[in-house]
Amino acid sequence: DDLHPWDIGDNYVSHMTWSDEKPAEQTARILFDAMGGKGGVVHLGGIAANNPAIERLNGLKNALKDFPDIELLDAQPADWDTTKGTELMASFLTRFGDKITGVHCANDNIAYGVIEALRAEGIENMPIVAYDGNPEAVKLVMDGKLLATVFTNPHWGGGITAALAYYAATGAFKPSEEPKEHREFYGPTVLVTKKDAADFKAKYLDAVPSYNWKDFWGPSNGQIKYK
Repeated sequence: DDLHPWDIGDNYVSHMTWSDEKPAEQTARILFDAMGGKGGVVHLGGIAANNPAIERLNGLKNALKDFPDIELLDAQPADWDTTKGTELMASFLTRFGDKITGVHCANDNIAYGVIEALRAEGIENMPIVAYDGNPEAVKLVMDGKLLATVFTNPHWGGGITAALAYYAATGAFKPSEEPKEHREFYGPTVLVTKKDAADFKAKYLDAVPSYNWKDFWGPSNGQIKYK
């Protein structure tokens, strides 16, 4: 947070990233509702020092404030990895047993491992949420094995940053004359649940969505906030 595009000039057109905290809070609320607003949840995170891992855990904790009857039993890193997700979930099951009534995963890969660990114990109906919107995870949402995942739309992210650079270079706009929320901004996310998973798959996975590449900031989720 020490260096910004407006500190550099017009050649540093913009910086775009995603904020994972709010979407992770959304998935947590879906999870807690499925748990009936009570019980015990475990969180399997990414690499502990990674900003996305921190934001996704913070999203869970934000949602917990509105669910006093849900206990966070533990939150441990699974390093974004399926095998580690399996091992960590097996450890949680040994420690907490049937106190676990919901699982919050920092990404889809971890969720795949969680499902394997649960299956090994004969547990088929545990509420689970994940993050990333990978094709396998979307299929699991459609099949009812996951409650939700979150898609960050890298196609739009890559395209819009290229478009910004192109149109700035060709003089369509002058970066230094734009407000700060146009120089540093969050990209959009898509929450995928069972009711919309088939439509999501058709639009984003089975086809290439079309975008207006001159609508630079319309889908933006606002200016980046540093804490």
